[in-house]
This record gives sequence, C-alpha cells and structure tokens, in this order.
Amino acid sequence: MEIFDALDGAVTSTAGIIKTVRPDQLDATTPCTEWDVRALLNHLVGTLWLGEALFTDAAPRHPMAPGGLPATDLVGDDPATAYATGSAALLAAARVGDTLTRLHTTPLGDMPGPALAGLTTLDILVHGWDLATATGQPVSLDDDLASHVLAFASQAITDDFRGTAIGPALPVAATAPVTDRLVGFLGRQS
Repeated sequence: MEIFDALDGAVTSTAGIIKTVRPDQLDATTPCTEWDVRALLNHLVGTLWLGEALFTDAAPRHPMAPGGLPATDLVGDDPATAYATGSAALLAAARVGDTLTRLHTTPLGDMPGPALAGLTTLDILVHGWDLATATGQPVSLDDDLASHVLAFASQAITDDFRGTAIGPALPVAATAPVTDRLVGFLGRQS
C-alpha cells in the first residue's frame, strides 16, 4: 500500500466513525483511559492540524504536542465538520511534491516523511478504533489498511516509545483478525 493511500484510508475510515458519534456520547469513556470521547475527538482533529503543519514545515494553526490535546476545543458542536476541515488540510499538505519522502523537523526530532506519515496514519486509524469502541460501533478495520499499519508499527514502535497511549503489547493469536492483532500490538484489548 502506498504511503498516501494509507494516510487517506485512515482519514476516511475514522471520518465514517466520527459521523455517527452522537452528542450524548461525548462524555463516554474510551480505551484511552485519560480521555473521554470529546477529548479523543479533539486529539484526532488536533492531530490532523499538527500533521498539516509538520508536512508543510510551518507553525501549527492549533498548537498541540504529539500525543496530547490542543489548548482549545476544536470540535465544538460539530465534530464531523471539524474533522473534515482538518482532514482536507492534512491531505492537501501530504499531496505536495516530495512531502512524503523528505525530512521534516518535528517535536520528536528530524523525521523522514515516510515515518511521519506512518505515525500520523497509525494515530488516526487506531484512535478511530478507540472511538468506535467507545461509542458501540463496529470495530473491524479494513484488512489491507490494518495490515499496512501493523507492519509499520511493528518496526516503529519500540518498548521505549510505549507509554500511556501505546501500552505494552497484549498477546493475540497469529490467526486472529488483523484488526485484533493491530490493536493488541498497541496495548488495546479487542
């Protein structure tokens, strides 16, 4: 799977989940124990804007530390529209020239485009799964996309990279669906 196709697929997958989140679910707990649904939505929208800034080597419109929350509420009363706006900015930035192949300066140090895109894709896709889980939606991800992200995560996520958002890998049978293997690798119970 091409890098841009994976990023676009993750954005699209999570957009479908966000569209069905109801206002009465915003206070619900999520697999990210420190965040409720509203905070998780804010993290996702903030990730889109942070990714846009990092891909364009510009200051973020909505500052946010990687893995954190933006300083202000970005989702308001319409999470789907906020997500769509941020998605359009992220994907437009990712389409420009050599963005997905060149080196970028990030808060985590200089990072090659494929690694930055991979981490952004992983974050968006897996937090989409978190959101689906929290709101009682189906949680099976596209197999090709989940396989792509699992292959990337298996190389990029080391023990010292794990923390609160990415816990220790949980045992999952090699024959389990790829969604279960992906989320288990990232410390989530399927």
